[in-house]
Amino acid sequence: MATILVADDDPQLRAWIRRILESSGHQVEEARDGKEALAYLKQAEPALVVLDLFMPNVDGLEVILYLRSCAKPVKILALSANPIDGYNTCRTAEVFGAHDTMVKPFDAATFVQHVERLISPHDEDLG
Repeated sequence: MATILVADDDPQLRAWIRRILESSGHQVEEARDGKEALAYLKQAEPALVVLDLFMPNVDGLEVILYLRSCAKPVKILALSANPIDGYNTCRTAEVFGAHDTMVKPFDAATFVQHVERLISPHDEDLG
């Protein structure tokens, strides 16, 4: 069982992700925006952060930069809607340091595959 922080400003998506992760045996913490995510990350070190890139107060890219600046060994799965006017937000998140990305919407099975790959103890390629 891993502790996973889900940071997304959409309460319905957070609840859906929580159900999926808890049914897979994980402990889930939630943040409604990047500011709450940063407050949590300053006191805890989850195995994974599932992170929306577009949130109020502090966006997902700022959260990624924080995690990279303090060198916490936390994996990051960045979520974003489709590219906006050709701007690939998921690619930007990877450049900033996200270990993996997913474009919304996505299905539960694919999401779980991404999560399990990221938190696998045998995953040396993603560090």
